[in-house]
Amino acid sequence: MLKKLFGKREVPQVELVSHDMTFEAPRGKTLLEAAEDAGIGFPCDCKVGTCGTCRFKLLDGKISELNSAAVCLSGEEYRDGWRLGCQTIALTRLRIHLDGLVSEVGPPPTLFEGRIAAVTRLSHDIVELRLQLNRPITFIPGQYADLQVEGIEGARSYSFAEAPADGQTDRPCFHVRRVPSGGFTSWLFEGDRVGTSLTLRGPLGRFRLRQGDGPIVCVAGGSGLAPIKCLLEKALSEQCTRPVTLLYGGREQRDLYGSAVIADLATRWPAPFDYVPVLSAEPEQSDWVGQRGLVADKLLGLPELARSQLYLCGPPPMVDAADAIARRAAVPADAVFADRFFDRSRPGPASPGAA
Repeated sequence: MLKKLFGKREVPQVELVSHDMTFEAPRGKTLLEAAEDAGIGFPCDCKVGTCGTCRFKLLDGKISELNSAAVCLSGEEYRDGWRLGCQTIALTRLRIHLDGLVSEVGPPPTLFEGRIAAVTRLSHDIVELRLQLNRPITFIPGQYADLQVEGIEGARSYSFAEAPADGQTDRPCFHVRRVPSGGFTSWLFEGDRVGTSLTLRGPLGRFRLRQGDGPIVCVAGGSGLAPIKCLLEKALSEQCTRPVTLLYGGREQRDLYGSAVIADLATRWPAPFDYVPVLSAEPEQSDWVGQRGLVADKLLGLPELARSQLYLCGPPPMVDAADAIARRAAVPADAVFADRFFDRSRPGPASPGAA
């Protein structure tokens, strides 16, 4: 009897009725995390319960919520049983319905052992972090990985910043922006960390370039340039001929980085490629002759915006502003793809760019 009472709990199963799929959801993991572990492309843009992309309808079963989905969903949606995958933990077997795209996104995330091979300064607050892994990792440009260093609490999530020539690499690199009071970034920036051991879990996420015929418009801020650069490098290797506009926002000239790499991409791109850096707080008396203002606002003057695919990457306020402008400009919702870079100063799961 005691064995029955205290034996191993059965892992809840989640039946994705709308897509004829089933996956396990171990206790302590959200539905979004469990789906990613199973190699299922559960829709997701932010992982912290603000975008609503991972919403699903609970048809049967019991759940608990990390944070109430009512903050993101309308009252009617919440009463009808809609919840968020990134905030839901299964307590029993579930049956759910999911709107939107679900796809197999390659192998499930795996744990890799590695060490820091190089740290290269890119700007006053961004470095390129290059690792040496114990074996090659395969990923889709635009995805990210969780990095964990012994002695620093919690994993940090960063987007892959370089597209490998043959689809896999044992020396991935990431762009890491220093966050004030950030535990990991303070440690990384304040000493020589080359040779330090760490673990990497990945690949994760569904941000990637989609197929299409229209223009590609990218809006990036801070280290949000990393996944944009990565997916454009991959597209160039596949001889993509779609026109590209890349809007990159910073506060001052010292915030701009990667201009030479982007210029090289633009030179080799077999179609029009416009790179537009935008500064929001550059002193008026400086020698800056480029664009000023908020980078999201520069979408308003773009031709053919309504038939473009938009890729938004960086700080949530910038992404949200660009998304709102795109919607007002009649860009279809299914042509806007976002990756919001939250840091660990905010509640909820980490996402690319965590401190």
